[in-house]
Amino acid sequence: MDIVTPLIARQRYAAVVNGTGTASVYAFGECMKDLSPNDCNLCFAQCKTQVLKCLPFQLATRGGRVFYDGCYLRYDDYDFFNESLSSQDRTVCGSKDFGGNNTVFGANAIELVRNLSVQAVKNDGFFVGSVTFSKGNVSVHGLAQCWEFVNGSACENCLENAVSRIASCTQKEEGRVLNAGCYLRYSTQRFYNNSGPDPVPGNGGDNKLAVILATSAVALLLVFSLVAFFVRRKLLQKRRERKQLGALQVAVNKSKLNFSYETLEKATNYFHESNKLGQGGSGSVYKGTLPGGEAVAVKRLFYNTTQWVDHFFNEVNLISGINHKNLVKLLGCSITGPESLLVYEFVPNQSLLDNLFDKMLSP
Repeated sequence: MDIVTPLIARQRYAAVVNGTGTASVYAFGECMKDLSPNDCNLCFAQCKTQVLKCLPFQLATRGGRVFYDGCYLRYDDYDFFNESLSSQDRTVCGSKDFGGNNTVFGANAIELVRNLSVQAVKNDGFFVGSVTFSKGNVSVHGLAQCWEFVNGSACENCLENAVSRIASCTQKEEGRVLNAGCYLRYSTQRFYNNSGPDPVPGNGGDNKLAVILATSAVALLLVFSLVAFFVRRKLLQKRRERKQLGALQVAVNKSKLNFSYETLEKATNYFHESNKLGQGGSGSVYKGTLPGGEAVAVKRLFYNTTQWVDHFFNEVNLISGINHKNLVKLLGCSITGPESLLVYEFVPNQSLLDNLFDKMLSP
C-alpha cells in the first residue's frame, strides 16, 4: 500500500503490482474526480487504514475493497484492473424513506442516473448533474464514475448494470451501487463538489427532467482560470512543505527517533477503537505494544497544511530531549506513512491525558 500512496497524491489514481507469480498482490485506488487534492489524500489515508483490516489473506476471501463516498481502494491476488463487474458488487440504499410520491420520485431518480451514466461514458468516465421536478419542487443529485482502466464498452456495461441495481433503492432518499468497475449514486442532498448551476425546474405537470449538463464558454473560461491559479498556488505550497518535510526527516533519522509506520500500525492493531485512549485538538492517541513488549502511546496527527509541519517539528524538538516527572517522554515518530505519528512512553495515569490531549490542569 505504501507504493500506492504517492501515486494517488500525484495523479489521483494508482495501479500497482507487488511480488511475482502466485505471491503477486495487485492494488488499485482512485478518488472521485470532483474531490480536491487535499480531500483526495485525506480520503485515501482513511481508506488505506480500513482496507488493512482485511489482512492477512483469508481462505476464499483473498482480496479486500473499501468504498468511501470520495475514494475507492482494492487489493487482490489477480489482475482485476479492467474488471467491470464481480460477485462482490453491492447495492447500498439509504435509511430514510422518501416522503412524497414514490412513483414519481423513483422514475425521476432513475432517469437522472441513466442520463448521467450515458454522459459519463462520453466524458472520460465521470459526470455529475441534478434535476428538479415540479410537484413538490424536489431536487435529485447524482454522480456516475468509472475507474481509470474501465472505459468504453466496459464502462458502459458497468454503469448500465448499476442503473438497473439502483432501482431497488428508489423508495429511499438516496442510493449507491458499488461495482468493481464503477460507482453510481443519487441523493436528495447535493453531495458532489462541482460549482455548476442550481437545478432547473421541470415543465408543468409532466415531471420531465431538466438535467444540468453544460455551462457557458465564459463560465468555463473563468473556471479554468481559477483552477490554474489555485493549482499553481497549491504546487508552490507543496514544494515548500516537501522542503520542510525533507529537513525534518533528516533530523529524525540522525536523532534515531524514527519508527516505521507499519510497526506502529501493528502495535496498535491497526488503530483499533479498543486501543483508543482519547482525542485532542491535534490528533487521536492509541495504546500500542511494540515487538519487544514495550507499551507505548501513539498519537496520530491530523494535518493537511503547512501548519502541521511547524506543529510536528516543534513537538519533536521540544519534547524529545526533556526528562521530567510531570512530562510524558517522546520516544520517536514516523513521517513516512499516509499520516504522521508521535510515539510516547505509556504512563497509565492522569499525566498521559494531560500531555497528549492538550488539556489544562485546573489550579
